[in-house]
This record gives sequence, C-alpha cells and structure tokens, in this order.
Amino acid sequence: MNASNKCIVAKESGRLQIPYQDYVKLMDKVKEGKRMRLVADSVFVSLQGFLGGTKRAAAAKAGNAKASAPAKEKTESKKEAVEPLKPATKAEKAVARNMAEGLEIPPIKKDVSAHFNSQDESGRLFSVFKQYYACLNDACGGTVRVTIKDGICSLWNYNEWEEFAFIDIFEGQLRMAVDPRYTKALQSLNLCEVPRLLSSRRSLVCVQVDGLNNTMLEVLVKAFEEVGLTAG
Repeated sequence: MNASNKCIVAKESGRLQIPYQDYVKLMDKVKEGKRMRLVADSVFVSLQGFLGGTKRAAAAKAGNAKASAPAKEKTESKKEAVEPLKPATKAEKAVARNMAEGLEIPPIKKDVSAHFNSQDESGRLFSVFKQYYACLNDACGGTVRVTIKDGICSLWNYNEWEEFAFIDIFEGQLRMAVDPRYTKALQSLNLCEVPRLLSSRRSLVCVQVDGLNNTMLEVLVKAFEEVGLTAG
C-alpha cells in the first residue's frame, strides 16, 4: 500500500482521523510557521536599537496632536521630520542571524554552567551569557572560547589564545571587564568596580549588564579583533 494513501487511525476507536498525505502537509505548514516566527524575531532584534527613537517620535506626535486639536479645522498640520533608520550594526546582524537560523552555540564546559547555576538558580544569567557567547562566535569571524577560574570567566580569542574579556556575576547582573581603551564606548552603560582579583593584575574597565546589550556586544567584538593592543 502506497504511504501516501495510508491514514492516521485512532487507537481507541479504530476510526479514520486524517489521511496520511494531509498529515504530512500539515506538519510542513507547522515547520513553515516556526520558520516564519524565527524570521519575525530576527526582524524585531534588528529594529530593537531603533525603538527608543521611534517611541520618542510617537510621543512627540501625540503631544502635538493634542495641542493643535481645537484649531485643526483652521490650520494645516505641519509635516514632521522623520529620522532615517540607521543600518543594523554588525552585532545586531549577528543576533538576527543566530535567531533566524537557529544556530547552535559552541560547547560550554560543565564547570562554567555549574558556576552560573550556583549563583543564579533561575538560569536567566546563564542564558544571557550564552547569547553573548553565541553572537560573538558568529560576529567575530574567529573562534571564541571560555574558561573559568576563581568564579570569573575568561573569554579567549582562540586563534591567538589570548584573553579579551572577563565575566562574573555581581549583584544579580553580569559584570564584564575589558581593556580601558573602550571606556568611552561604554560610558552610556552602568560602569562599576573591577573585581579585585582582576584589578590586581591588569588595568580594566568594568560594566554591569542585565541582558543582551548591543553596545556591549560591539565592544566585545572589537576587543576580540584587537587582541594584543594596549590602552593609550
């Protein structure tokens, strides 16, 4: 009997439920639906950096409409200037690509995941860390690896085998430390104290992040690409 003519049959009643061929078509539509959701998510991530400006423009538009409502019939509303959308950054494209393609991140050793889970039972911070890790491996054009010692993770440029960033958990957030030459690029973020273990052996600038941040991601990509350079 041809597989396309077979039917899905209920075990309890033995009654015909749905032709096998229709079942296959249905499953194909389910897969397509999942793919479309991933694409939609990627578009959302690409636009995420622009939401702040969009919200401000919408608020200003609403305020202008309310103020001019009484004179609406007497005067023509002025056209509002619309700022052009900025192109997606390298990091934003990496995030979107990972989400759209469902890429698997490189293996992370159990001691790293065990440390994160011991500090945050919800698993949220480890999930955020994995997002950074996956995006870096996709955006850097090279291989990123992570090791852990004394509760601090080191991110390595695997090709050069040199550390370019350090990550630990501090006050319920991820604390990331990089070379001080990136201080200006990070000034809009939450600067914080460098862990003593790190400050005792090298000069660093440190910030706290609560989630995947495009500015932080861009700086990490630069730090990966510029290993070996010194501040100043």
